[in-house]
Amino acid sequence: MYNFLETRNQKQFQEKLQKKMEEQKIDALLLTTSENISYSTGYISGMYGMWKFGTDIAVVPADGKVSLISSQFAQDGATLQTKGDVDVIGYPVWIFIEDYYDPNEKEKSVQPDVNYVFKLACDAIKSKKGNAVVGVERSSMPYDKYLYLSEVFGADRLVDISQFMIEVRTIKFPWEIDVLRYSAQVAQKMMNITMQYTEPGMTEADLFKIWWQTAYEITGGHEVVDVFQAHTPGPDFWATQMPRERQLENGDIVRLDGGVNIYGYVSDLGRVYAVGDHVAPEKQAIFDTLLAARDAGISKFVPGNKLSDVFHETMKVCKQGALPHFVRGHVGHTIGLGPGEEYPMLNPDNNMIFEPGMVFCFETPYYSSKYGSYNLEDTLVITENGHELFTHTNRSLFIK
Repeated sequence: MYNFLETRNQKQFQEKLQKKMEEQKIDALLLTTSENISYSTGYISGMYGMWKFGTDIAVVPADGKVSLISSQFAQDGATLQTKGDVDVIGYPVWIFIEDYYDPNEKEKSVQPDVNYVFKLACDAIKSKKGNAVVGVERSSMPYDKYLYLSEVFGADRLVDISQFMIEVRTIKFPWEIDVLRYSAQVAQKMMNITMQYTEPGMTEADLFKIWWQTAYEITGGHEVVDVFQAHTPGPDFWATQMPRERQLENGDIVRLDGGVNIYGYVSDLGRVYAVGDHVAPEKQAIFDTLLAARDAGISKFVPGNKLSDVFHETMKVCKQGALPHFVRGHVGHTIGLGPGEEYPMLNPDNNMIFEPGMVFCFETPYYSSKYGSYNLEDTLVITENGHELFTHTNRSLFIK
């Protein structure tokens, strides 16, 4: 059993953020997305999942400990997860908790008061520096909250840190690589077992059941935050959270896509396989082409190459094979903290250079209601001399 919570080094993350803040002359970061709160504090927010924006905020000062503003309902958990390495500031919510009974409190808010949470965050920043330059996640922030911060600090002192955080998180610490490797390998086992147990007559609900049960059987449930999928069995090329009831038939193609969230770090793999004992020649040809493109693309994951090199090599093989009309916007993405895909992408115009410590999900998908949907997606890390594959896609449509 892994225990990533115990081995995470908060000081590393804090110092990495503060070093970049110094370079860009930013006095404080006000972080409001779940993934950046997790990155800066080590805290996986349950309240954020229920109430979304603004119920938890992380404040990173130019020096000193990070502050985490969280509700009284969550703050003991936040203190436990952050191991005393972060200053946790609690605030009351609509729930009565005897541990925090205040005889002067005569009423409670109906829902979490996000304005109050922002005030606490601003107070934490101003306690360090009154005339601060503050980095904010502008693209994910409601307009009224941005206006509030503009009134407190001045619009000219608010800096959008979207690119800042992408750059900070692109090169992973060894600890992060360990979590991502484990998360990817758990997802691979989930996929292998789901493929092995698939047979004609099953429905997508049956696949979901195997998928979720397997995740908890493999991990024992330890540090599992979420399990997710975007599978497409049979002729349907669109993913759904509610399983379809169509029964699988001999010759159908199934695409598995998804993974598991381990202590905030997600896996995202893709697998394709045939149901039964035969497929149409056209389906086999598509798989063979995508597999060849996958192999060609992987050869380009070398320090010093450009991210766009992978895209162009992959697309070349697809077009030379069974998919001459194939067009895509990218063939993969970096991966880290959830909930979704991360920049930078493996797209045709990305001239960023591969560096050791980058972790990618590389994929060769194809979607069709006529031929079925496909995805060969693996996870790898760039090393000093090349790359390390965390996972290995199946080499045949038929699973033994």
